[in-house]
Amino acid sequence: MNAMICITRFAPSPTGSLHIGGARTALFNYLWAKHNGGTFLLRFEDTDKARSSTQYESAISEDLRWLGITPDEEPIRQTSRIARHTEILDRMIKAGSVYPCFCSENGAHITDGIHRCRYMSDDERDSRLSSGEIHCWRFKVASGRIFTYRDKLRGEISVPTDAIEDFSLARSDGSATYLLAVVADDHDYHITHVIRGEEHLSNVPKQEMIYRAMRWNVPEWIHIPMILDRDRHKLSKRSGAISISQYRKDGWSPEAIVSYLSSLSWSEAPTDRIVSMDELARMFDIASVAKFSPVHDEDRMTHFGKIFMSNVTDKELLDWCRDSFDPASNGLIPDDEKISLIRELLDSSATQRELAFSVRSELSWNRQVFGAGIPPWFAALNDSLAAIANDEWRALKIKEVMKEFAREKGLKARDLFHPVRILLTGSSRGAPIAIILSCVGREQSLKRFGYYLKREIS
Repeated sequence: MNAMICITRFAPSPTGSLHIGGARTALFNYLWAKHNGGTFLLRFEDTDKARSSTQYESAISEDLRWLGITPDEEPIRQTSRIARHTEILDRMIKAGSVYPCFCSENGAHITDGIHRCRYMSDDERDSRLSSGEIHCWRFKVASGRIFTYRDKLRGEISVPTDAIEDFSLARSDGSATYLLAVVADDHDYHITHVIRGEEHLSNVPKQEMIYRAMRWNVPEWIHIPMILDRDRHKLSKRSGAISISQYRKDGWSPEAIVSYLSSLSWSEAPTDRIVSMDELARMFDIASVAKFSPVHDEDRMTHFGKIFMSNVTDKELLDWCRDSFDPASNGLIPDDEKISLIRELLDSSATQRELAFSVRSELSWNRQVFGAGIPPWFAALNDSLAAIANDEWRALKIKEVMKEFAREKGLKARDLFHPVRILLTGSSRGAPIAIILSCVGREQSLKRFGYYLKREIS
């Protein structure tokens, strides 16, 4: 275990659902904290009052809990720290690091890249402040210099300060902007590693300038690559960014989702098995995260889903699929027969919902119309099957009866089983027909066959 202090945070805006990109960011923050025996925090950046919602906060928290990404302390709301943000702004005003800007936001306050309000005389500034004129507060960016900072994944990055506009730290209503609030909150909660998406790279010079102006320790910057869609565009709802809550509703296992997320940019993530969160944390090294952007691939996620499903116990499988069996015959079908059918379908299923649907589809009946009539031997087969007692109606017994019937009639197995399958389900393929007959149930199977026999007679 590393001895370094490590405190990370996931700081979503509660303005929407948790999606794949945010979940991966949360996971990497959590794994890095736990790898180092540190602390993982959750902070809701809810300063956008018009769009923020406590309902989204609850939904994000629940999705994280479902994934196994649980904060070590109660979640923090950025709006609960307004007084602290104001205090820090006041300190920066007294230190001369910021200045009031009375200009509109349409760019009229800038001439040749210079903010006129920055060079206003003290008398004019004091007079306009005293009169209560609306203003924001801007940070004084040093001119004519090269600002250099370090990102753990990308090394040293240099930016000319002349390319950075004096940025706002407080709005006209006095509330802190994102740049000030996030730095204040990260400092006060002793965040040591800021792990977030690479779209935030442009914020680093401004945020680090605030740290330096306040003489605070700067956290380690770690900007992970954004996740792309198949066309290598930024992942969005339009391009398939399904919410974590929807994956939950669709029956995905959190273990499969976490294993999939860990493989996005982390080259050392296991891809041939499902790994527990504790083991992932022991293995995780943020320095081994690649800089290139991964593509969100549902086929890859399905791969992890199938791995998880292959290790599920019989009891869990039965619990997931019990409602897929016909209620009329459910109680008469032994559990081991149901499990036999479920396991026949397991290899093609990545989620609980998909498996339950497959079972239901396998046992459903799509009536077919036979222009040439049913096979001439079908009535005799129906009699043979009807002779099986209720307590003997099991796949092994059914298979024996059908094989013996095929021998007596001189039929090849395919010539017998294929038409029976079509008559029983309406499908030309599926699990072994004896298992399907067993799980449809004696009464329902004979009822379906009787439908065709009556049509043939009439």
